[in-house]
This record gives sequence, structure tokens and C-alpha cells, in this order.
Amino acid sequence: MKINNISKKQLDLFLAGKTYAVETLNILEAMVFDPSIQEYLVTQQRMSHTINLERSYGNFIPVTSLAADDGNNLCDVQCESYILKKYIKDIDEKTITTRAQSNNYWLRDLGTPLYNVGKLLEDNGLLVIRKYNADINTLKNALEGLDGELKCNAIVIVNNNLLTGSESQDYFVEDNPNHAVVPISIDQQNGTITLYNPATSNETDTYDLTLFIKSWGESKNYLVLVREKQYEFEYSPNPIDVSNVSLEADLEELIDMIAENIHNVWAVDKFKKNPTIKYAPLDENGNEVEGCNHFLRPYSELSDKDKENDIQNATSTIKLLKRMGYRIVNVNNLHQCSECGEAIEMHHLYCSHCGRKLTWEDFK
Repeated sequence: MKINNISKKQLDLFLAGKTYAVETLNILEAMVFDPSIQEYLVTQQRMSHTINLERSYGNFIPVTSLAADDGNNLCDVQCESYILKKYIKDIDEKTITTRAQSNNYWLRDLGTPLYNVGKLLEDNGLLVIRKYNADINTLKNALEGLDGELKCNAIVIVNNNLLTGSESQDYFVEDNPNHAVVPISIDQQNGTITLYNPATSNETDTYDLTLFIKSWGESKNYLVLVREKQYEFEYSPNPIDVSNVSLEADLEELIDMIAENIHNVWAVDKFKKNPTIKYAPLDENGNEVEGCNHFLRPYSELSDKDKENDIQNATSTIKLLKRMGYRIVNVNNLHQCSECGEAIEMHHLYCSHCGRKLTWEDFK
């Protein structure tokens, strides 16, 4: 295939930055006068951008998804009430619901965001531990108190249609964790799991274990464990794993800037708490000089070792945002809708402001 005597292969090499200087010049000159070349190059760039987005953000944790599939958006509140009654016998479910509704960050119009599941239990003095990427053995051990685990109650977030086998066979949409349930027991030998499911009128229901695992996977196996505290300041850190999250080159460039700002914010707080504090290196024993701090100097003057903590905090924060499905976009690099002038991105099909279907000309 040729476009204005320039082959598709040449254009693909041009997009990959692999053409010689003369070839590059010929393509640039031809592109000025030939809309078909412009269209091909822009279309390929848009396709590449969309594919890269899917690869980069395809496995994010849906922390803002809503557990709300019972029709009244109360499935999480009902699950938390179900567990709370095991610890507080005379608890009033109506009071719990009113309490949840009065706190918008707990219960919203469309339901409860995943990261807020367990807030009512916390509010009543119970220990709540949230885990991502759990598995069926982790859940079973927690329910039964096996393998060194303390016995816990649990809430998991599932796609209720997948759980009940009522999802259409042509189902192929983005993950839809829309319902909270309470696992009661797991029978791996018979391939079943017993749940309290607010969507039914039963005390408990039994489901196919394979369907449960599939439906649970849509929340990236989000697991909320609940039990009484063993001592006042019980703490078992469970950070979200970001080790496999990669950052694009433009985000890598932000790391040092963010790390420097973290250092400056820390320094301002130090001076605010103690206006007389000043810089001094560590003494001969490696201790801080009284009234001084050896980090209190410009970021550029810090050693690489002294910068490590700020860089790690900046890096993990950006990776966490990405892991949760958020994107950081440089607005200076965005295109503009030729109709209304609002910002658009390469993967957009329609302008989000005026609704017009975008064409390759909008991305020239």
C-alpha cells in the first residue's frame, strides 16, 4: 500500500523514529499537502495510545467502585449490620442505616465505595483489616482461624450477576464489582460457599464456589476482615503492592520534583514547630546536634542516601494512584476540540464537552 508514493512501511518506520534523514524530510513535506498521510499517521498514533493505555491501566484496583446491587444501595450497610449483631446483640439496624446515610463518605446515592466498606464496624470499635488480591485460601483460613490466622468475620465484594449465574453470555464490560456479601463457610470438597447475601430474603444461601471466585475477581479479590481487637494499638501493615507498576518516562521525570517538594513541606513544618531550629551535620557519634537537624538544607545539597526516603515516597504515591486506576495527564500536551476548543485526549472518540464525534483532524 502506498500513500502519495510513500509506502505504509515507511510511515510505520517514521512513527517508530527509524527513518533516515532524507526519508523523514520527504514524509514531512508530503504530509503538509496530503491529508491522507496526516490521517494515517494520526490514526496510528491514536491506536497506539489506546493500546498503551489498556496495557498500562488494565489491572487497576477499583477502589471507587460501588457495592450497591440490592436495589436500595444498602448491601454494604446490611452486611456490616449482620456482622455487628454478632458482637453487639441489641444493635438497631435502622440506627446503623441512619448513621451511614448521615456520613456521605460511607454511603452515597449509588452505594458504598470499596475503600469505605467496614467504616461502620470501625465506628463501633471493631478491628477492620482490608486486603487486595486475596485468594480463597486466605479467606478460608480467616473464617476458620487456620494457618496462624485469628478467626475473623469477612465482607467481600462481588459481581452479583456473575455470582448467581445470571450474567448474559455475551458479557464483556469492564470489571463491575457491585455487591457486598458476607462469607460464612467454604466447602472446597463439594465446591460450594455459604454466604449472607442481602439481595435475597434468606439468612444464608449456598453458591457454586467457581462462580463465587469469578465474581469476587471483579473487585481484584477485595477482602475486608473483621474481629475484636486483641489489644489497644493492634496493627498489621498491609500496603497495596505496587512493585509491578511501571511509570512512563514523563512520570519518571516528575519523581525528583515531587520528592523535592516533599522535603520542602517537611522543612516548613519543622521551622513552624521550632522557629529556632537550624542545620548542623551529625556529630562524631552520628547523633543530631541539640536544636539542629542535619536534613535542614536545600534538597539539592542532600546526599543521594538522604534523598532516598523522599524519592521512595514520591514514587510509591504515583504508582499507587496508577494502581488504583487514576491517570496523571499533562494538560499542556492535550489536543483541543476544533468545534468548542475544550481539551481532548488521543483515545477519545467524542468531545466530552460538546459531544461531537472527533475526527483525525482534531488531533493534527
